[in-house]
Amino acid sequence: MLLKELLKTKGIKQVWVANKLGVSEVTVSKWCSGKSVPKKAHLEKLSRLLDVPIKTMVNL
Repeated sequence: MLLKELLKTKGIKQVWVANKLGVSEVTVSKWCSGKSVPKKAHLEKLSRLLDVPIKTMVNL
């Protein structure tokens, strides 16, 4: 998951992402640190919010 780098590059705070997706800040923090991965529905929403393809956020 490259979410942490994407947020940093775009200047977006984890709290903003959490609010937009309706999840906790802890959840987004876990996604950014690689401790957990977003469900498919959240990946799709993240893709739209950050204007990047899902493949960009996932290590393939």
